[in-house]
Formats: sequence, structure tokens, C-alpha cells
Amino acid sequence: MNITSELRGTVLIVDDDPAVLVLIQAILSAAGYRALSATTRADAVRLTAQKHIHLDLALLDVYMPGVSGTALADEILSIRPDIRVLWMSGFVKDEFIRVKLVDGYAGFLPKPLRRDGLLRAVEQAINGVPEQRPAQAARAGGGSA
Repeated sequence: MNITSELRGTVLIVDDDPAVLVLIQAILSAAGYRALSATTRADAVRLTAQKHIHLDLALLDVYMPGVSGTALADEILSIRPDIRVLWMSGFVKDEFIRVKLVDGYAGFLPKPLRRDGLLRAVEQAINGVPEQRPAQAARAGGGSA
């Protein structure tokens, strides 16, 4: 593995499975990312609200006990509207993928995750051209047809 000394970005990983968190943290840390993790909605919101922590990306599980990934994304974005959201799940309906990706989120990763796919998706989400969500487009005067 290529361990780099330069920080490539900070990723908040939210998944109810601690084994998934450990694996993703190890992969991202080895690739030069700062990886913060949360297993609950409360922990994710607490980390997001800490303004001294710079966050580039939220990597969210679509389905978690007690909260949907979409509700959590809305809450995170209400605190940090500039953060990118990358979804992950082992099972997702096509409608979710179509609607959420059209809404301007950074992408979707199917589980089980593959190291190269994870790193590519995280890099693209952090360094890619930000897509406007509908509310942002309306404020910017872009609206939709």
C-alpha cells in the first residue's frame, strides 16, 4: 500500500457495522485521507457540528437502524451545506439510486466494497466538480426545467 504524508481530505464514514468502519478507515488512512467514523446518527451529527473539523466528504450507508441515510444526509447538509455525500449499501432500490444521484449527490458504492473502487469514488467525490442540488440551483438562479 502507498502511504502518503500529505492529507488528501477528511471523510466522515457512517455505518452501523463496526467491521465495515474499521475496514474503510484502514483503506482511507493508508491512502492519505483522514477518516472519522460514526455508527449512529447522533455521533455523525456531533462530528459534523464540530466546526474546527474540516470535512470534505460524508460516506453514508443508505440503511441504518433508527435513521435512513437520506434523513441523515439532509441533517448533515443542513449543518454543512458544502459537504459532498457519497452513498454505500449492499442493497438499494433502483429508484433510490436514480433519484439521489440526480439530486446532485457524489455517487453510490455497492457493498461489498472493493479497495480500488472505494478510493476512486472518494477521490472523484472530493476533487470532482461539485454538482448543485436543486435547492442550491434555485438560489443560484439555475432552477430546473
